[in-house]
Amino acid sequence: MESIIYDDYDRLLQLCDPLALPEGFCLLEKRFVDVALRHGVHETLPDRWRATIQLQAHFEALLGGALYTYLPGVVRTTFGVEGLL
Repeated sequence: MESIIYDDYDRLLQLCDPLALPEGFCLLEKRFVDVALRHGVHETLPDRWRATIQLQAHFEALLGGALYTYLPGVVRTTFGVEGLL
């Protein structure tokens, strides 16, 4: 596994899972809390969260803006209200 070289496709796949709940897209932080409440917190969790946030920053740099603007329903799913996104 250590010899595998990840490209942006692999990185995007890693980022997709924590961007969604069964109801739809959500902020990463909401998904982080959801998973921690259901499965508990392990000592490596903060490092995994940091890595996911770095993936978000990487793709936002490529997009030239906020990733969330491309995710339909993210405001509704995250906050339970209709929004601009």
